[in-house]
Amino acid sequence: MKAVMRDDAQILFLTGATGCSKSLVAGHKFMDWLLYAPADATQFYMIFKDMGTGVRNFLQNQDSFYNMFDFMREKYKAGAEGGVQFTFHGLYSDKTVYIVGADDKNAWSKILGSNPDGLWLEELSVLHIDCIREAVGRALSRKCKLIATTNGGLPTQECYTEFINHAIVQFKDSVPAIELADMVEDKPYMHYYHFNLEDDAPHLTTEEKEKLKELYPKNSFYYYSKILGCRGFVEGAAYAELMDKHIHLREFDDIILNNLQEIILSVDVGSNKNISDTSKASTVATLTGFSKGYQRAIVLECWVIPAVSHDEIIRSCEEKIEWWWVKYMQKFTKIRIDSAESILINTWRERNKYPTIEVKGSIKQVAGQISLVTRCQLKQQLLVQERLLWSSHAVNSYNAHTRILLDEDGKELDLSVQDNDIADSLVYSLTENWNYLTTQTRRRA
Repeated sequence: MKAVMRDDAQILFLTGATGCSKSLVAGHKFMDWLLYAPADATQFYMIFKDMGTGVRNFLQNQDSFYNMFDFMREKYKAGAEGGVQFTFHGLYSDKTVYIVGADDKNAWSKILGSNPDGLWLEELSVLHIDCIREAVGRALSRKCKLIATTNGGLPTQECYTEFINHAIVQFKDSVPAIELADMVEDKPYMHYYHFNLEDDAPHLTTEEKEKLKELYPKNSFYYYSKILGCRGFVEGAAYAELMDKHIHLREFDDIILNNLQEIILSVDVGSNKNISDTSKASTVATLTGFSKGYQRAIVLECWVIPAVSHDEIIRSCEEKIEWWWVKYMQKFTKIRIDSAESILINTWRERNKYPTIEVKGSIKQVAGQISLVTRCQLKQQLLVQERLLWSSHAVNSYNAHTRILLDEDGKELDLSVQDNDIADSLVYSLTENWNYLTTQTRRRA
């Protein structure tokens, strides 16, 4: 905690277990910035998941600097751009502190679009990634300080892959191996601190710590997140525990495309017109390549397409695959579309821009062989055999599969969200080559 207060790095990430005073320390660090900021630095911002969280965890929390040092600030009031604001009396000038929710894009985009002199992001793993990107971008362009806290999230979340993983780890000896494994540590202006229940919770008795540990089953997502403070996979994940990015995720430039035997575009259809809204069923086109003898399947590209109309879906997909068809025409001969979408299939077949590509409906079921359960089992088998891979151009598909959950009967749990459509669009290309893929029992060198 003392080290954080002394740390002069531009960006600080405080991660770790629940109850370790990450927010308390972040608050005091933020107040330290407010206190000593030069006279012309007057605009500071705090971003929470939503305003309700900000009110509870900061304005109403007796341990926050707002309440501990009430003689150094004025009472909060409604903010002109949304959220609330209050005045803090720094040594050299008064500072305006804005509090907004990440769920209010109108508010945070206006505020971050101005000129921040300091930023505090609370619970990164639950904030929208666009908000995080904008905040970090503004901090870098403005050369101002940023501090952020979080419990453990999913290892594939962009807050890790784009930011946290690049920070320089402090007190490395006390950081769990699962955390260190993903750390790249290539941004010296970012520092990473991991708080744990043993070293960073002196206010908790041994009995209180044991009670916390008993709240969640060991090895569950919440045990990793809250007790260990580590990134972890959601309990009940269908594929996450079988996936290893060092094995299953390959750099696109390292793939020898000429060695592929076949390329297939497979399309699942949803009604979502706003592709940034991942909570709705979306249209997804996945381009999958198969190596010689169907030893391996590799997801080459994965595109989410706005479902404006059938014509627009066809136009957008054909535009995206043009390079692939021109360069690999002899290998790229199939488009397989969700078989429930007969109108789209017939329309695409009639106006198909690429005459050498056959447009047909996907294979969803074959009695006694292909079902929702066996489709899931095939992916699991291919992952274990290291035969289902993703290129770096299809990270969205890789990440989606780390989040897919398993239903009670062994099939993928359908939550009618974009991740499910990404998973379905891939499986249509796999079922097209079901017999070839299932005759292999292991990966050949």
